[in-house]
Amino acid sequence: MNIKRRGALFICNHFCAGTRFFGLKRMLLRIAGYQIGQGTKVVGPVFCTGKLTVGEHCWVGRELKIYGNGEVIIGNSCDLGPEVTFLTGGHAIGDAGRRAGRGESYCIRVEDGCWLGAKTTLLGSITMGMGSVLAACGCAVRDIPPNTLAAGVPAKEIRRLHEA
Repeated sequence: MNIKRRGALFICNHFCAGTRFFGLKRMLLRIAGYQIGQGTKVVGPVFCTGKLTVGEHCWVGRELKIYGNGEVIIGNSCDLGPEVTFLTGGHAIGDAGRRAGRGESYCIRVEDGCWLGAKTTLLGSITMGMGSVLAACGCAVRDIPPNTLAAGVPAKEIRRLHEA
């Protein structure tokens, strides 16, 4: 990571974290190489080792974590509660000599209008369909259909939500 990126993240995470300075944080996160849409409010701090794209008019709560070399793409008008975690890297199951086999990278997509509750985790190459909700402490390991409330570990469909 270059000095400019490290400096931008340091300022964003140490001096600007909290529910203020949203415009400055958007600018700093863009300098750090992330795509952050207009009107998006990031509370911070943010930890990200992969690629991050966040759409317009989103709310990103405290302690967003993205682990792995993969990519996270968040649509427009999404809300992420505190301590949301994306795992964009993992391993294939190896042989008996070493079960953590070949490394893998994943792309996680969160479509427009989604809500990820506090302390949720998403992993693998999955998509959260438009207008869906992942309840607090849920762990999504497979796609969540559009307009669905999912909860639990692993997350399962609880009910369908009205589109309007």
